[in-house]
Amino acid sequence: MTSTNRKPHVVGIGGTLRDGSTGLMALEEALQAAEEVGATTELLDLRELDLPMYEPGKPLEEYGASVEGLVEAVRGADALVWSTAAYHGTLAGVTKNALDFTQFMARDEKPFLQDKVVGLVATAGGGIAAINAINALVNVVHALRGVAAPLSVPIQQSWKAFDEEGNVRDEGVVKRLGALGRLVVEIATKLESGSEESDEHELRTVA
Repeated sequence: MTSTNRKPHVVGIGGTLRDGSTGLMALEEALQAAEEVGATTELLDLRELDLPMYEPGKPLEEYGASVEGLVEAVRGADALVWSTAAYHGTLAGVTKNALDFTQFMARDEKPFLQDKVVGLVATAGGGIAAINAINALVNVVHALRGVAAPLSVPIQQSWKAFDEEGNVRDEGVVKRLGALGRLVVEIATKLESGSEESDEHELRTVA
């Protein structure tokens, strides 16, 4: 988690197996906003990671470097931004598969995503699927004991929101993604401040 000696670290997970993923473009925009308010960021492009399928019971060391890197990145994050495409009314399978590897954090001192805030983005070609995908991601965040940011960005008809170079051309989308990136940094900082105050109280009580 954060401390007075370093900046909050925000890890973004997203993209699809298709080149030119609008979900990845949206994620990059949110992470840029997080950097602008002082956070360090790390982008995990699911197309580049090329993760294998999660297999319950298979040891972490048997998966290889891509999975180990994903788990360590999530473990070291103060905040996360997840961006998924919406396929057939819910989040993309490649996104769900990546999130299943958080099972390796089940026995951490703070299990899964405890004390981590997660900002959510979903892109869809139609008008409803992006909202459904966000709702599904909220359920995943809660199941993993994380804090879902009280702002999400469902991007409907995403083919209209981005140009061929990957730039966001919808100003409303730009503003919402920027607000999300800044918000997760703000919440992560507040969560850490509350944790530090609790630790100080415990020390005073023990003394």
